[in-house]
Order: sequence, then C-alpha cells, then structure tokens
Amino acid sequence: MSEGRPFLLEQDIVHNPNVLFDQWYKEQEKLSPKVVFDDGKTVALTTCVDNKPSTRMLQLKSYDKDGFVFCTSYNSRKGRELDANPNAFLLFFWPKLHRQVRVEGQAVRISEELAQEFWKTRPISARITCTASQQSEDLLSREELLQKTEELEKLVEERGEDAVPKPDHWGGYILKPEYFEFWQGQTNRLHDRIIFTRAGEDAKEAEKGWFMKRICP
Repeated sequence: MSEGRPFLLEQDIVHNPNVLFDQWYKEQEKLSPKVVFDDGKTVALTTCVDNKPSTRMLQLKSYDKDGFVFCTSYNSRKGRELDANPNAFLLFFWPKLHRQVRVEGQAVRISEELAQEFWKTRPISARITCTASQQSEDLLSREELLQKTEELEKLVEERGEDAVPKPDHWGGYILKPEYFEFWQGQTNRLHDRIIFTRAGEDAKEAEKGWFMKRICP
C-alpha cells in the first residue's frame, strides 16, 4: 500500500468492467459536492476528425451495461465530429480517490424518444439556455445571448414551460464501450493499471465477453 491508497489487485476486484465502473462511480459520488460540475459526473470527451483530436468537458447523463449517455447539440463541434467519426473516448478523473477511468468505443445518437425524455428532466432554465444558444456558432456579443434568453423567459411566463420545446438539433449520444482502463494512483508512481478489452490476445478471460490484463504504469 502507498500511504493509505489501496492497490488495484485482480483478486480483489470484480472481473466485469461495467460493474467495476459502477462501484468506483458510486464511491466517488459519496465524495462529490452537489454542484453543477461535480467531480463524479464531469467527464472529458475526446473526438478525432482528419487526425486532429479535440477534447472538452461535459456532464454524463447516465450509464448502464449498454453504454454512457451524454446530451448535446448535434450542430455543435462535438456533434459534427461524432457524426463524422464515431470513435471516441471518455476520461473520468477522480482526484479525491486517486483514480481515473478511460472508456473507448463508438458513439451513436440516442433515439428521439429518449432525447425527449431527457429534455423534460432538464430545469426550465437549462432548456431556455439551450434554446437561446446555438452551440459553437459565432456570437456577436454576450448581450445578444442575454436578450434571446430574456425573450424566452418572458415567453415561458406568458405561456408556460411548453413554450420551449426541444429543438430538433438537441439530443444525445451513447458511447458503447469496447475498452476500459482502470487506473489507481500511488504516491511512489508504481500506479496500478488494469484494462478490459473485447479482444482476447495476451489477456485473461473475464466476465460477459470481456478479457482483462495488467499493464505497466
């Protein structure tokens, strides 16, 4: 053990990356403050088009055995890039636990029905902001955006929340994992790294069609 940090040992963990992620995520949730961008739900998404990678932080909407869901405008840079090249990866970094998880796979659009469900769960302030802002498009000034927001707020006061329906360009993606890497940091830099892949070459058979192996830090 390295100054109280646990080792990540094969015999001590579940051999299913989806279950292991869920365990780690819930441990982090207990430590995260209830703020907009808390450590647990904030994740870096990296896309790549024409061999030019780009990364941004976003909020994870949900996850299950099928994949990781996040919402966005399809017209945004990340939306355009994912439609051009669905290969992407997510990076979760949880410094309070000295952990990070990398998830690689392909991202596909969620159904319109699910997008509508997610839209209805958003606070009306978020729906107004999303409608007023054409994400990644040019903006002459902050005042222009504030004016659009105020107009929508007034419309909601007059007609109710249904006055701000989901824009056609708003929806989400689900990244379907093909690769997981679990990293447990150690103060002596002998970090633990265990990966799960769908390919069995030089790897030990795990659960649910996954294979696992340890790699050097």
